[in-house]
Amino acid sequence: MNIKIFHKITNKEFLEVIESVGFKTYNNEQVTKALKNTMYMVKVEVDGELAGIGRAVGDYSILCCLSDICVKPKFQKKGIGLIIVKELMRMIEDGVKEGEKMQIELTPTAGNEAFYQKAGLKYKPDVITGMYLWIKK
Repeated sequence: MNIKIFHKITNKEFLEVIESVGFKTYNNEQVTKALKNTMYMVKVEVDGELAGIGRAVGDYSILCCLSDICVKPKFQKKGIGLIIVKELMRMIEDGVKEGEKMQIELTPTAGNEAFYQKAGLKYKPDVITGMYLWIKK
């Protein structure tokens, strides 16, 4: 397996991957805006084929959130998701200056908590739980 990591995602690639895993889709204008406002992005190709993506969004100072961590079904269970998360975490850590701290947040899809724990994130449902709300017009 020849794995390559890139730090740019096109609209087409973004939509291709999120749709492959059944995530809600967005219009092209939304994706353009989202990618433009992304702190860090990672795309992984396996043998020249798009395998997965991930983003970190936030304020570049105190807080960021891992988002859209998606691996096409064909490439799941091969370590691609872990590569994406670890690369995003490396990029975030590189952006934190000496004497600073930054919190990485995540709202995993149900059942994926152990995967993110393996990547180094903490899961303490008795201390904190995530919440969300979709707004649709």
